[in-house]
Formats: sequence, C-alpha cells, structure tokens
Amino acid sequence: MGLRKGYSTRSFGKLAFFYLTERFETHKFHEEIVTATHSYNQYASNPIEHPLTTIDRGFRKVECTTDLSSFEPSEVTNLILNVNDNAVNTFIQHIRRRLSILERPLTTARGDGKSYIYSNFNPKYAQMALIILRTYYNFCFPYKTKEGKNTIIATPAHD
Repeated sequence: MGLRKGYSTRSFGKLAFFYLTERFETHKFHEEIVTATHSYNQYASNPIEHPLTTIDRGFRKVECTTDLSSFEPSEVTNLILNVNDNAVNTFIQHIRRRLSILERPLTTARGDGKSYIYSNFNPKYAQMALIILRTYYNFCFPYKTKEGKNTIIATPAHD
C-alpha cells in the first residue's frame, strides 16, 4: 500500500503516520456551528479507526472530545498514534488483584479452601477501597522503566 502512494518505507508506524496525516487533512472531530454573531466548534462524535491493531484488542476507534482545530494534521497524527489505554488497563488489573478483601470468602464443600464466587460486598466500602488504591497507585506505586530500574514517579506527594 505504501509503495503505491510513493512511500519507500515498510515501517508500519511510518505508514500509519502518513495515512493519518492524509486523513486529517479532511477529517474533523468537531463541526463548525455558525450563528449570527459568532462561530464555534462543537463535538461531532466522528471517530476514526486506528490504523495500528494489537493482537489482544484488534481494531479500535479513536475519538477526540477536545477541539483540535488549531493543530496541524501531523500534530494530531502524533497524538492519535501515541494514545493508548495501557495505564487504565493496568489500574483495573491492580483493582482485580488487590481488592479481594471486599469479598466474603466461603469455605468449599470439602472444607479445604475458600471460594469467593458467591460473595457480597458493600459498595460504600468498595468505593473507599478504590479511593485508597487510586491514591496509592498515583502517588506511591513504584514501576519498572524500560531500563529495568525501579523508580518512583515524581508527584506532588513527593515534594
């Protein structure tokens, strides 16, 4: 596909950049509303399919609620190519792994273990636990960088 359009690269990332830059010459996430006194941009709910897929998520659409009319197409392309939901997915996985205390364990019929399958929980305490976990995750949770060093993100809590 890239060779037909005159691009000599075989890099999926570069081809996606070229593709999106061309698309954003005409594609808009907002529509212009013109009144008698002024004009403004309004969110149009006009998603675009992300050109790079992942094995675990497949094709996905990207939308932008922020008005990007002052950005050049190449700048919007960089934003779209760098968007992902990895941080949100990681946080949800931490919730799943760390908040089992909200479930009331039941002993199995054989009595050899605990089961959480029919557990009840109080939504009030679930919300409190999520707030605590979110605060810990945002201000205290260390993570490994690509260099493999254990570091902590500089946040207002560390100042």
